[in-house]
Amino acid sequence: MNGFSAEEMDTILRVVKKSVSDPKDVIFAMTTKTSVEMKVRDLIEDMTEDHEYLKKNPPSKEQRTAAKEQKEQKEQSGE
Repeated sequence: MNGFSAEEMDTILRVVKKSVSDPKDVIFAMTTKTSVEMKVRDLIEDMTEDHEYLKKNPPSKEQRTAAKEQKEQKEQSGE
């Protein structure tokens, strides 16, 4: 996803997850400098591998909070 604020992303995530039968199978990703250069096939493969890893090794609440704060700081600084 590209061009959305943290608040907009959170809203989109909640709406989509509520509308699917198994939200744990939905993959979300933000655009990065690396991802925009990747072939779609490679991007899907990479995201699928990351998703499977995170399903087996979910981040702790502290890690999720730190990641959210980091994302908000980047957004505020214009990165």
